[in-house]
Amino acid sequence: MVQRRAKIVATIGPASASEKTLARLIRAGVNVVRLNQSHGTREEHRRLIRLVREVAEEAGRSVGVMVDLMGPRHRLDHFEGARVLREGDVVGLGASAEADLPLDRDMVRHVEPGEQILIDDGRVQLEVRSKDEERIEAEVIIGGAVSSRKGVNLPDSRLPFRISEKDLSDIRMAVEEDADFLAASYVGTPADVVHVREASREAGRPLQIIAKLERRRALDHLDEIVLESDGVMVARGDLGVEIPLHQVPVVQKRIIESGWRHARPVIVATQMLESMIEHPRPTRAESSDVANAVFDGADAMMLSGESAAGRYPLEAVQTMHRIITESERYNLSKHTSQPVGFHTMEVGPYDIEPPHRPGTLEIPETVSAAAILSARHLTAQGIVVLSQGGFTARQVACRRPSTPVFAFTRESRSMRELQLVWGVHSVKMDQEVYHHDEVVAMVDRQLLAGSLALPGDTIVLLMGDPIQDRPPTNLMRIHRVRA
Repeated sequence: MVQRRAKIVATIGPASASEKTLARLIRAGVNVVRLNQSHGTREEHRRLIRLVREVAEEAGRSVGVMVDLMGPRHRLDHFEGARVLREGDVVGLGASAEADLPLDRDMVRHVEPGEQILIDDGRVQLEVRSKDEERIEAEVIIGGAVSSRKGVNLPDSRLPFRISEKDLSDIRMAVEEDADFLAASYVGTPADVVHVREASREAGRPLQIIAKLERRRALDHLDEIVLESDGVMVARGDLGVEIPLHQVPVVQKRIIESGWRHARPVIVATQMLESMIEHPRPTRAESSDVANAVFDGADAMMLSGESAAGRYPLEAVQTMHRIITESERYNLSKHTSQPVGFHTMEVGPYDIEPPHRPGTLEIPETVSAAAILSARHLTAQGIVVLSQGGFTARQVACRRPSTPVFAFTRESRSMRELQLVWGVHSVKMDQEVYHHDEVVAMVDRQLLAGSLALPGDTIVLLMGDPIQDRPPTNLMRIHRVRA
């Protein structure tokens, strides 16, 4: 039976780009590979996508591919040498030759007095005192050495979201190579997500959009961004620069709850097992960080430099798998039911109703909730969802069923997209089905062939009726597997 519920996203880079290493990572449990467009060439990424497809097929696995766009990343312009800024100094920033630090004119236009300028991941902090069309005067609050092309964060400013020519080219490449997800960097409003989706549609196909939440402004529009996206990422690197670090753990929980409430998968990312870039074992704090993401209810955890450039990419995946599995085992041990009349009240992290959201439940959501309750009462061995695009599977998963979930679909793309969704094991249907009896016979045969069930096991089936019309899910059937 399926063991791990939370999924693993691994960034592919120089340390993991060989066919041999990729195969080992996939066998170790990687569900989605991430290609960071800030590094490497477009042709290298094309080659990697094709290689992932080949290796996954040979391993008999469904593996998603996420193309992570560079986005509107802001940096100081080029200058020679390094400049040391001391607390209390007043420095000029702008596009003119007289500026102490060269900065793009567009950034100058959108910064206002009183706002912060953070340089080099927040190591240097400035506060704007005055500005004109060409130049900013800012006081150094926290000093340090600054060199050319260092990153700049403007947490208080309302910078416009623009899709660069590089991002447009990367989107076209992702569509041409049939990638599954686009990770949109530095989104601040739901409109930013719409712009990326439209760019993907214009390139040939709207890929699933994962909104990276790394700007303070995005937190003001959290629910709207989650609803507009197909999933979100807690991108704790830049987020930890834009907001105080002590707020990051609480914000992580807020984001996960929003994803849970709206049935959107949430990825927790950045420095999860950072020390494994150089060492074969993580720190105790890193192990606890992964476990706490499991306890928070995240759908997936992401490895960045650990798998892309580290010395121990395979060990990092294996370690993350073990931590997640052990944490989920503990979660399950804490789960109990208390009788309340005919029904039971669930106490613990499984078989739960998401927090209240506006509006009434639709039929697929209601049937999904009923399936989880029925599976729990009957101690069923599986919930089987016949799925086209994965909507019902997500509705089931957001209730965190203690019963394993199997999503049967004819679409290879849907199988890959579901690799980000908590607890869902996707199964490729080996035939078209048009009647209930055909569905039951196919499900029995494939569950038994895949060692996913035993004869006599109880399963709960969800499907749309009439089947040949492919309607949304509206039917639940309880069945015992027959050999």
